[in-house]
Amino acid sequence: MITFRIKDEAEPDNLRPVMIDALQMGALRETLAAYGERYGLDLIIHEYGSLDEQVFAWEARTAMMPIAMIARHFTFDVDAIALIETAQFLGRRIRIARRDDEPDIIVSLSTNPDAAPEMEVSNSNAYAILAMLGLETDSCGAISIEQLRGSLADPVITSRLDAEPGLARYLPALNEMATISCPASPFKWSGHSDRQSLSSGARSRLARLGLSARATHRRPRHADR
Repeated sequence: MITFRIKDEAEPDNLRPVMIDALQMGALRETLAAYGERYGLDLIIHEYGSLDEQVFAWEARTAMMPIAMIARHFTFDVDAIALIETAQFLGRRIRIARRDDEPDIIVSLSTNPDAAPEMEVSNSNAYAILAMLGLETDSCGAISIEQLRGSLADPVITSRLDAEPGLARYLPALNEMATISCPASPFKWSGHSDRQSLSSGARSRLARLGLSARATHRRPRHADR
């Protein structure tokens, strides 16, 4: 599988992570769930692990919530308020995680924009999307949002994506990612490093559209592997 996402790489100065305990985290999740249900929003984004395990991570969308509603779960700690304010100002999520080598639950600023979607796509579909966008079919890479926006503004590219039943469902999410207005936020994709080859069906699909499995006219800046 390959994941497409927007990553905000701006690093605010003097922003310290905050520690919380399991009870505070549970209360925070209850508040997020209740607020999300009231307004029809999914504010809890699971990443990995479960809360009763040693290692886990999840993210919270707090950009549209009153700061006091979140800060009360941190007993209005000064560092917590600064973290929440920064997340709202930058339009980013907050990340709650516990690593294997740490006993504490840490709350920090996520690199994910608050409302940006992510797409987890099979390797064959992902490579077909990359080829149609004029990008090399590598399992990891990145381009600027401006490049993504320019590609999606090309009627030839969007018509090709829209005409493919297996790929058309990804076009709304790609368009939504392209609307993110942050110069430090590249459009990234990453997956298994084995670079699974395209399936015969995917190759046939590209051949039918006059595309090769490895387009080279717009070379991306590769992400760290």
